[in-house]
Amino acid sequence: MMEQKNLVFGIIAGALVGAGAALLFAPKSGEDMRYTLKSGASSSASSLTETLKSKGREMKSSTEELVELAKEITPVVKEAIGVVQEWKGMLTDAKVELTGEVNKLKGSSSDSSLTKGPTVM
Repeated sequence: MMEQKNLVFGIIAGALVGAGAALLFAPKSGEDMRYTLKSGASSSASSLTETLKSKGREMKSSTEELVELAKEITPVVKEAIGVVQEWKGMLTDAKVELTGEVNKLKGSSSDSSLTKGPTVM
């Protein structure tokens, strides 16, 4: 218990001595230091604000370019979709026609093998 009290008193005494030394050896007065901190913070804030505004303008410009590009591409994509759908219809029709032809050939080949008899080689 006594050791804890000594530790607390030591910390408080060290903090007071450190604060006094900082005041004695500070290169600027408190008023000058506050002004320096305020002006530094102000310039940092204005620099950050300018950077954010600049990036915002860049983003807006990029977004506008993307919108214009999308407007240009949309009709081309729609036309391509139409062409693909047309090809799909043509291929479906061709498939049906080819399936019918294959079935005819299968039917005629089985009929001809019955009428001709076995082939001798």
